[in-house]
Amino acid sequence: MSITIKRTGAAVQVLEGANTLPEGTPVQLFTGEELHVIEQERRTMLDLQMPSFIRGDEDEDAGELFFL
Repeated sequence: MSITIKRTGAAVQVLEGANTLPEGTPVQLFTGEELHVIEQERRTMLDLQMPSFIRGDEDEDAGELFFL
């Protein structure tokens, strides 16, 4: 999905791509920098969990592997 928007005062106008938006579904937009931060946080979480998966620690409590 790709859309082009323009802020006009307090409103946002969709210039292109409105037909790619799902009908009646709220869509949250992020800046490139926000997406970068979200991706880094996700990778950090995965990096913290990976050693347990590699070791095969099936008997570890999920609370020790994941942020619950």
